[in-house]
Amino acid sequence: ERFGENLSVDTEKVAIMAREYFGLTAEVSAEVTTEKIKQELVAGNLIILPLTGREIGNPNFTGAGPLYHMLVVKGYDRDQFITNDPGTRLGKDYKYEYQTLLDATHDWNGGDIYNGERVMLVVGK
Repeated sequence: ERFGENLSVDTEKVAIMAREYFGLTAEVSAEVTTEKIKQELVAGNLIILPLTGREIGNPNFTGAGPLYHMLVVKGYDRDQFITNDPGTRLGKDYKYEYQTLLDATHDWNGGDIYNGERVMLVVGK
């Protein structure tokens, strides 16, 4: 109701939804690095990344995959981020190389995703 009918929205609108509808803390950050993501995860936060979906190489996507995509980063191991990726039925605990996600991070930018800003959404309770 607040934003109209949209299939794709920018990260700031997702932050507003997280705060107003779910009562969560949500802050958009332009500091998108492996170290910063790890720091936020250790602090108990989750990360939502807006991505150029066709660049992340998930073999479980249908066809080339979504042009624009968001997923939740919930953990990490030595070389990879652990995610919940809603783009596929096999997305629970799906792992992506750190650099793969960082390189593909771009906000909606009115549909000009490849020129979208590199941001992440930090979500806490």
